[in-house]
Amino acid sequence: MKFSLALSVLILAIGASLSWHHSQQLAVLRENRAKIAAEAATLGISPGPSGRNDPLRTSKHERKNKAVTATAVLTEFAAFIKEMEASGKSLNSLDEADKGRMKEIMARFSSLDPAQLKTLVSEVYATKDLADEGREMILRYALFQLAADHPQTALALFTQLPDLLNNGDSARNYLVSSSLTKWATADPMAALKWVRENATKFPDLVTDRAKESMLEGMATHDPKLAFKLVGELGLKDTWQALCKISYSSKTSEGRTATLAALRDYLANRPKDQGQSDLIGRFTSGIASEGFAPASQWFAGANFTPAELETVADSLSYSIKPDETSQWIDWIGEKLPVEKAAGPISHIVSRWTERDYQAAGKWLASTPASPTKNVAVRSYAETVSAYDPATATQWAMTLPPGPERDATLKHIQDHPRRVRRATSLVG
Repeated sequence: MKFSLALSVLILAIGASLSWHHSQQLAVLRENRAKIAAEAATLGISPGPSGRNDPLRTSKHERKNKAVTATAVLTEFAAFIKEMEASGKSLNSLDEADKGRMKEIMARFSSLDPAQLKTLVSEVYATKDLADEGREMILRYALFQLAADHPQTALALFTQLPDLLNNGDSARNYLVSSSLTKWATADPMAALKWVRENATKFPDLVTDRAKESMLEGMATHDPKLAFKLVGELGLKDTWQALCKISYSSKTSEGRTATLAALRDYLANRPKDQGQSDLIGRFTSGIASEGFAPASQWFAGANFTPAELETVADSLSYSIKPDETSQWIDWIGEKLPVEKAAGPISHIVSRWTERDYQAAGKWLASTPASPTKNVAVRSYAETVSAYDPATATQWAMTLPPGPERDATLKHIQDHPRRVRRATSLVG
C-alpha cells in the first residue's frame, strides 16, 4: 500500500472522529491547544477564550499573519507527504520522530479557524505542486474539521469550488451530508435555505442523502416541520428520511415531541408502504437503550392499543439480551394474551436460538400464567429442531387442551418437515 493511500485512510478516520465521535485523537489535539496558542502568540496572533483566534481582537497585521499561518501549515503538511512518498515508507514503518511530526501537523490543523482553513483549502485546490493523492488527503482533513465545527463554511467551499473532491470519492457525499446535519441542528432554517437555493444548481451536492441529513438535524428542533418537508423536497424514497427524523431525538422531551409529530404525519397519510411501521421503528430505537429508561418513557407515551401492538412487534430485534425476560413480562402486562402471543413467541424463539439455557432457566422459575404458556410453546417448538425429547417435556407442562396438543403435533411433525425439505433440495 502506498504511503499516501494509507495516510489518507488515517486522516479520514481521524477526521470522522473529530466530526462526530470525539475520540482519543480529538482529546490529544485539544490537549495540545495550549501549546499551539503559545506558538501563535509568538507570531502576533491573539488567541480567543476557546484557544482559537478571536476575530474581534485580531488586528490587520494579525489577520495577515493568520493567512501566513495557514500557508505554513499547508507547506509543512505537503513537505511531510512528499518526504514519506519519496522514502517509500509505509504507515507501519514510520519511526517515532515521523509519528510525532505527523501528530504535530494535525494538531496545528486543529488550531486553524474557519478563515484559515478556507484559505488553506483554496491554496491546496489551486496548487500544482502536489500529486492528486496528496492534495485529496489534505483537502479531506481540512474539510472534515470544517464540517465538524463550521459546516456552513464547508458547504460554501463545495459550491465555490464545484469539483472539490469530485472524483467519485464517498468522502464528498459524507462531508456534505454531515455538514447539513450539523448545521440544521444549530440553525435549521439556514440549512433549509441552503438546500433550496442549491438543489437545482448543484444536484450532485444536494442529493437525497444530503436532504435526509438536513431533515435529521432539523428534527432535533422541529420534528413536525421535518416530517412536513419530507413531501416537499422531492425525495425519491421517503422511507430513509422518515426513519432518520424518527431516530433524531435523544432526550425524553424531544422524543415526546417527535411522537406527537409522527402521529400527526401518519394521521394524514394513507396506510400503505409500511408507514405505520414507523411507530415500531421509533420505539425500537428507544428500547435498545435499556429497559429502565425505555419503559419509563413508554409509560408516559399514552400509546393506543394499536400502537402498543406495533411497539411490541418491534422489540425482538432491539432489546438487550439480558433484559429479554423483563420485556416479555412488560408485553404480557400491556396487551391481552391474544395480542401478546405473536410478539412474545418471536422474542422467546430468538432468545432460545441465542441462549436456550438462559431461556429455559427463566421459564423454570416463572410462575404459571397465560404469558408463560405462550413462552413455553415458543420455546418447545424452537428446541424441537435439535432436542425433541426436551421439547416434549416442556410441552407437557402446558395445561391440557388445544395449545398443548398443537405444540406436541408441531414437535412430532418436525422430522417430517426436515425430510420433506431435504427431498426437495435433493
